[in-house]
Amino acid sequence: MEFTTLSNNTIKIKLVSTPEQLQAAIADLSTKKELALDLEFDQNRFTYGFNLCLIQITDGKGICYIIDPFDLPDLQPFFQLMENKAIMKIIHHSNNDILLLDKLGCSIQNVMDTDVAAKILNYERSSLATVLKEEFNIEIDKSQQSSNWNKRPLTEQQLQYAAIDVVYLHEVKDKLLTEIEQVGRMHWLQEENSLLEKLRYTESENPHLRLKNASRLTYYNQFFLKALYNFRENLGKQLNKPSSYIIPNDALIELAINPDVDLHEWLNHTRGIHGRLKSPNYENKLRDTISKTMQAAEAQHISHDYAGSQFKRPFRTSETEKRKEELTSVQAEIVKQFGEFAGRLIINQSLINEYSYTGKLRCTKRYATQIVLDTATSIGVQLPQPEAIN
Repeated sequence: MEFTTLSNNTIKIKLVSTPEQLQAAIADLSTKKELALDLEFDQNRFTYGFNLCLIQITDGKGICYIIDPFDLPDLQPFFQLMENKAIMKIIHHSNNDILLLDKLGCSIQNVMDTDVAAKILNYERSSLATVLKEEFNIEIDKSQQSSNWNKRPLTEQQLQYAAIDVVYLHEVKDKLLTEIEQVGRMHWLQEENSLLEKLRYTESENPHLRLKNASRLTYYNQFFLKALYNFRENLGKQLNKPSSYIIPNDALIELAINPDVDLHEWLNHTRGIHGRLKSPNYENKLRDTISKTMQAAEAQHISHDYAGSQFKRPFRTSETEKRKEELTSVQAEIVKQFGEFAGRLIINQSLINEYSYTGKLRCTKRYATQIVLDTATSIGVQLPQPEAIN
């Protein structure tokens, strides 16, 4: 499929859906120095899990490849392209793209994030639509933003939207880099991009405890919640549905609190329960899960005491308040010098709180550390030597 789509930028879209087409696209893109990239994905919205749905990539010279991973048995040629350090990958707000690629086994290299670049320049709003409007007076149609990217065939409107997310990125990158060089903050951008490349996808150790009000349950109820959460996850995988579509989070908490409930009545009178779970087969599987969990809780002598909050804020003292006040004054001076939104890249409330309670200054960025120390010196605030940066 090839057609011209954009009123402000003539672009030929090439849909890639066979191994042969992918090889040809990669052969072309591998000769370029800079590529603009964006991924469309579904993260527990229409399907189960964090899944790649579409890849948009262009060298900025008139061809935008849209790679459909659903029809491709092997994405290794694309992954190798992403891991090529000699080619810059221009991405706007790359965090989720990098995490998804890492989940798939690809460690992207040489990232240039235009969203971070905009923040360094103190953009109040750094979305791609805002940057295009403010820098180029280009307004883009975001009506397909909430599309279900799992559906096939893709519509022409979806392909247009997908292409828009990359076809302007080379221009955006050039404009923002020029401005960053002018204000002498290129080393900020280089370090921020390097940190992004180190992002790694990890699964939460106890995801059931992240549900609202889970920390307020007894240990016994939390024990049940974990078993019910795992049951729901497994069923979500089987049906390829977001797990909250199987049993809503609040209903899962309710069942963990009252596992002795009449399960048939509960399933048929609780709002949001997936129809498949109401079938005799799955109802019996859920009943069996509850029964086995009861037996395990008894055998392990799980306590009925309340677990309490997982986070306990340290006591405030005159010393903690003094440290907080000092670092807050440093933050105010940094915001005054660099702006509120650029300042957030340098120092944030989490850093201030940790220093207040522990007395340790844990800056994770070299450029930010130097700015914090220099600013503190300039206003007469004495700070300890920061923790070593790996």
